[in-house]
Amino acid sequence: MPEKVEILSPVGDRKSLKAAVENGADAVYFGVGNFNARRRAENFTIEELRDVVEYAHNNGVKIYNTFNILIKNRELREFFDTVSDAYARGIDGIIIQHISFARFLKDTFPDLRVHISTQAAITNTYYADLLSGADRVTLPREFSLAQVRDFVEKTELDAEVFVHGALCFSYSGQCLFSSFLGGRSGNRGLCAQPCRKKYNHSYLLSTKDLCLAGRIPEIITAGVTSLKIEGRLRSPRYTALATRVYRLAVDSYYAEDFRVPEKELKELALEFNREFTEGCMFGATEITACDSPKNRGLFLGVIGEDTTLTLHETLSVGDGIGIWTKAGIDGAVIKKLEKDGTPVSSANTGETVKLFIRAITGDRIYKTSSREKTHYAPVKPNPKISTLIRSKRRIINPIIEETESDGMEILAKVYSKEEARDALKAGANAVFYSVFAHDFPESNASPYIPQILSDSDVADAISKVNAKDPNAILLGNIGLISKLLQSEARTVYLDYSANVFNDIDVAFIKKYGAIPIVSPELNLSELLEFKNKNFAVFVHGRPVLMTTKYPLKDSALKDEKGFAFPVRNEFNCTQILNSVPIGLFNDITKLCDSCDIGINKFFFDLTDGNAERIIGLYKDVLNGKTVKKSQRRKHTRGHFNRGVE
Repeated sequence: MPEKVEILSPVGDRKSLKAAVENGADAVYFGVGNFNARRRAENFTIEELRDVVEYAHNNGVKIYNTFNILIKNRELREFFDTVSDAYARGIDGIIIQHISFARFLKDTFPDLRVHISTQAAITNTYYADLLSGADRVTLPREFSLAQVRDFVEKTELDAEVFVHGALCFSYSGQCLFSSFLGGRSGNRGLCAQPCRKKYNHSYLLSTKDLCLAGRIPEIITAGVTSLKIEGRLRSPRYTALATRVYRLAVDSYYAEDFRVPEKELKELALEFNREFTEGCMFGATEITACDSPKNRGLFLGVIGEDTTLTLHETLSVGDGIGIWTKAGIDGAVIKKLEKDGTPVSSANTGETVKLFIRAITGDRIYKTSSREKTHYAPVKPNPKISTLIRSKRRIINPIIEETESDGMEILAKVYSKEEARDALKAGANAVFYSVFAHDFPESNASPYIPQILSDSDVADAISKVNAKDPNAILLGNIGLISKLLQSEARTVYLDYSANVFNDIDVAFIKKYGAIPIVSPELNLSELLEFKNKNFAVFVHGRPVLMTTKYPLKDSALKDEKGFAFPVRNEFNCTQILNSVPIGLFNDITKLCDSCDIGINKFFFDLTDGNAERIIGLYKDVLNGKTVKKSQRRKHTRGHFNRGVE
């Protein structure tokens, strides 16, 4: 029989580490310092790490450190130094978002496992060619079970899937919403969760919690290596119960007597849930909980006349409840219960009781806490793991050559063949239009290939590109990069969704002969720090805040402050755009003139049209003219000045 699937549990502090270890985790993941995607969690210091590793290894539990945020050039030395410190303290693996780091890290630390974070958005098997040095990929939560199975069969990489916890509305957690709304970048571990806010008077983006406890047999037989539980910001009790649920479920599967541990699962739901869903892997279509982003607990029932309630779960005096009314959510503690007119201390499922609370007919009641908490004995630990004796390794960053831009270019992405014509007329060097647009073959534009593509979508895209044989391509899905660079006459530009953030990323892209549009989260000073200046900068248009597989019916989302975020469809996805377009206008001269080697490739995402006028304005700026303030109104410089933490 093959090795058992791994149960990977989230850890935020020492209490949750103990909870995970004692309830059957095979491995745990947590952050060290600031280079992780949950910077608001308590995390551990480097100084604490040796003791933490020893405790986990003595109980047969592996340690994976998260280093999964986007790294700026000025942080590279500290980043790799921190990885080396963690390595010397005996960790088993690291989780990273930059696929460009994988080979370098594996060569430096050959006995350290390198896992690619779900935020790298590995959307198809074509990425396998780019993942040299990686041992494992955390697959997108948007994958179907068939896609998971296909990835396992076609690549030689271990596959990890999320089985429990919060979902991101944006594909694979790649999101700029928090970043552009308040400067707190989700890509940098500081997400402010704007998806949990109201839009159009409802919580349209607030997802339910994933729960795949009942699907363990199908997931294991698909060939995955690891079952990942989300929740580093949740309580130690949540960690304990989630770990225990999946430990019991997995063990029962291997004992050929699979069962879902219903009692423990109910306790887990009571601890925290936003209502459960089986997500995309098993075809769920309703994944948002639009009425509230708050914890539900366990549904008790709907209030009848005279505050009576027929119970869906047991209830006792002293239990906490949530009262869901049309006006909002209230809370209470049960101080008195009556059954058939007689006071009782508790009542069972199916019984009708009278509640002495402020509620009216039709209100929904949830149990949010229990007077009595079950305490479980620790599970039998795994065999002890030997902690390798290591010393800190001096890391020499990859050599980056100083590279000038190979020439000024205006690059424009458009959304109709008419706009393509106008952009070319205005003098754009390359104009891109979706290769999947019905009228793309009749347009005079170069192809744009979207970011989120399945294997079959990739084959279709390559076929359409080859039919036109263009000189330039705008590529959203980096997995195709080696398939598209067929000759020196063709230039591939990598879309800003690839999150190119530093010189190592640029060098990685350069190896394939492509030119990236760097992340719009970088400010001017950070852009000027690049040694290789042969990249493009997003200078005008509405950046995509979210790309999602979940449909939205509205053409725009209006938040509670009145800002409207346009919604558009792109191939098989939905995109939410910034409420205000970026417009650098006169400031593009700072890119050209602020250093000896200028940055002079400019990208325009012309969602709002007016291609000829907008490109004309920027050509005027490049010819020494100034755009008037009246023409710059209702635009933002985005992160050009302030950047993100």
